[in-house]
Amino acid sequence: MDTLNTIPAQLDHLIITVPDLEAGVAAVEEATGVRAVPGGSHPGRGTANFLLGLAPTGWPEGAHTYLEILGPDPQQEKPADGTLPLDAHLATEPTLQTWAIHPPAFLAKVAAANTAGIDFGEVQDMARDTAEGDRLEWRLTTRSPLPHEGAQPFLIDWGESVHPAEAALPTLELLEFRVESPEPEAARQVLEVLGAGDTTVVEGSNCRLRARLRGPGGILEF
Repeated sequence: MDTLNTIPAQLDHLIITVPDLEAGVAAVEEATGVRAVPGGSHPGRGTANFLLGLAPTGWPEGAHTYLEILGPDPQQEKPADGTLPLDAHLATEPTLQTWAIHPPAFLAKVAAANTAGIDFGEVQDMARDTAEGDRLEWRLTTRSPLPHEGAQPFLIDWGESVHPAEAALPTLELLEFRVESPEPEAARQVLEVLGAGDTTVVEGSNCRLRARLRGPGGILEF
């Protein structure tokens, strides 16, 4: 991953899925020297998360994005069918599973994706309480299984809620981010429609995400 690239301007957050939240948080801390803080629980969905702020290379100071570590919530029962949001039930190790973008015209991008025949799933309303007891409400596009194995981002709109990255989160540098696809030109066209046409896309044998994160204790790569 030595090729320079740009971080997409509409990146909202990256999601790492883990089979065990405490172990996943510890693994990220061991690699980077930075420990994620509790985000909150997703009631009725069987998951909870921990968060780290991200400072992307090349972004202006104060821009908002973050890393979400998502896994089974030990305080909840799993859904009856055993599935978890964002295919988190499939994780056997910390995996850069998928990513979210926040185009300024959420509904317009949803309409454009429909017109272009892009399978993004459906729009759902979601909510959770933060560790501090504040209520977050948002809407997003969701599909299971994830489109293009998570390499196609989902769209998110935080509405009137305070963006999670505006909290005083411990932070890692996001040095690099890219999408790999067996059909890079087709992937670029989809990203352009969704609002992330500035994403670096390279050819690869499978659809997957690559990222390079740096903390004071070291570098974490996916």
